[in-house]
Amino acid sequence: MNIRKYIPKHPFIRHIVYWIFLIFTIFIASHLNWCVENIYFKWIYQAIAVANRMFDRLFSFSIGDVFYVLLLIYIFYLLVNLIFHIRKPTEALLKISRFLLLIIGLFYLSWGFNYFRPSIDKTLKFSSVSYNLHQLTSVTDTVIKRANALQLSLSGNDTSAVDVPYGLEHILNKTPTGYEKIALRIKQKYREPVIKKSLLSPFISYLYTTGYLNPYSGEAHINYLYPKFAVPFIASHEVAHQLGYAPEDEANFLGYLAAIHHPDPYFQYSGYTAALYYLLLELKKADKKLYQEKIIKLNKGILKNFAEEARFYRKYKNKYDMSQAYDSYLKLNKQKKGIRSYNDMLKLLIGYYVDKDL
Repeated sequence: MNIRKYIPKHPFIRHIVYWIFLIFTIFIASHLNWCVENIYFKWIYQAIAVANRMFDRLFSFSIGDVFYVLLLIYIFYLLVNLIFHIRKPTEALLKISRFLLLIIGLFYLSWGFNYFRPSIDKTLKFSSVSYNLHQLTSVTDTVIKRANALQLSLSGNDTSAVDVPYGLEHILNKTPTGYEKIALRIKQKYREPVIKKSLLSPFISYLYTTGYLNPYSGEAHINYLYPKFAVPFIASHEVAHQLGYAPEDEANFLGYLAAIHHPDPYFQYSGYTAALYYLLLELKKADKKLYQEKIIKLNKGILKNFAEEARFYRKYKNKYDMSQAYDSYLKLNKQKKGIRSYNDMLKLLIGYYVDKDL
């Protein structure tokens, strides 16, 4: 069968057909979660992800960040090209459209289809509960006790902030150990680990970005300017994305599990304090009086670590709020709550502790 004879010869018509095919494929994938899980995730994505990371490990710097810089340069070139061809814009617009088609197509092929997998409670049998105030309060108390105990142990007193005694590279190298500890629970091994410092950290700090996964190169990136006590959890979160868990609440939950099961107490502390942030934020919305009661229970050292994060956000505060763009991106990929989906980890977190009967 000669497929070529069915492809339109006119370049513009052919281009439209390619767009229709891409949009149709994304639409179908978003409604066929079982196929995405059993064909794309288990076979196609695993091969692409491992191959990407094997290549990435050959370089100490971020391949993905270099790609992003070149991408920005090329976008600038396309815009300049459009301006200079303003009287005959068809060819310039077609070039931009081809570029977008390629970038979007590669995004979904290399990682993006993971957004359409069944939820983690179905694939890994984790409980996801519609929790009540009593459950929220109970889990908050449990996490406060463990965070307080770790802070006291690591600092030697309850008033000093926890200071991680080793460098960022050491933290990143230790991160995969947490996933070794939960590999049986999540039925997946983290092969060919690649976690790198972001070359773009000074820029992404103004976007309040703590870390990110480059979907094209498969590298996990950490903002090296962020307070170090939080990095173990952030790195564990980004590894969850590498493993194919695209929704932010699922990556948060798996990052938490990997951190608290890590043999290193600094990882455990990072995991518990990250969970505390989301628990207290939710408690503040539900009952401000209860929230104040829980804040008083926290060791002063933990509050000082939280203050470190607050100083980071104040330092990089800017007048341009990019959160709306990211919110729209998440909603476009079936995360209906957008950036608020990060806090949806509490359904999994509280379900986890309910299963263990607290």
